[in-house]
Amino acid sequence: MVITTEGIVLRQRKIANNRRMIVVFTKRYGKLSAGTSINEKSRGKAALALRPFTYAEYDIFKGRDSYSINTASAIKSFYSIGEDIDRFEAASAFIEYMDKVLDEEAPMPGLFDLSLEFLQSVSVTKSASETLLLAFVVKTLRTLGVAPETDCCVNCGKSVSDFGEGYRKFSVSSGGIICPDCAEEEKREGNSLIYQPDFDIIDVFRYFTSKPLKTFEKVDLRPKVRREVREILADYTDHYLGSGVLRASGGMEV
Repeated sequence: MVITTEGIVLRQRKIANNRRMIVVFTKRYGKLSAGTSINEKSRGKAALALRPFTYAEYDIFKGRDSYSINTASAIKSFYSIGEDIDRFEAASAFIEYMDKVLDEEAPMPGLFDLSLEFLQSVSVTKSASETLLLAFVVKTLRTLGVAPETDCCVNCGKSVSDFGEGYRKFSVSSGGIICPDCAEEEKREGNSLIYQPDFDIIDVFRYFTSKPLKTFEKVDLRPKVRREVREILADYTDHYLGSGVLRASGGMEV
């Protein structure tokens, strides 16, 4: 059976008989690992469709236990990502993150559309690549079923308005905002994954969630806030998704 779907390449490697194994995030079928004999070094649309940062259409033969890309045609290449080191690092971290958090053959069309939005935005931003990446990750958490609680204490349910003015603590292990009493209880139990940032983390997470990614092409977080947000998200995604990528991605240290 041959299936046709749009997709984004996440990873590739050489295999036997001059073939390549391509990991592609498809809109209709989720993440698939498919072999192909298409020559990546040629100049056609099929070769371009095997490269990172390209949105393409694939005809994929589905066998009993494997997939094979028969033909491919690039729809859009976000080539400008490679022209800027900050864009490239953010987009590379995005690809590694998606490869690690997606399950094989689990369709997530909404997340696919969000991924295309990210590639479009990061390809044109001039200075906010890292903020775009952080906003993208926050937006994915709800779809992946691990969104943090930001409306009340994640442990006891106390309203944030009752915490006291300026009080904000975020518990990675509990999964969200935590009140003073519950924070003390967690500390007594030896929990070191509690953050008290210098900014209102509730406002930042809600802003990321409520605004389209295009907003962050020109809206950048202050460097100190970016550092704290990425540190919290690194621990959070490690804890709930086991991704490891936000902490380990190259020179960006995101």
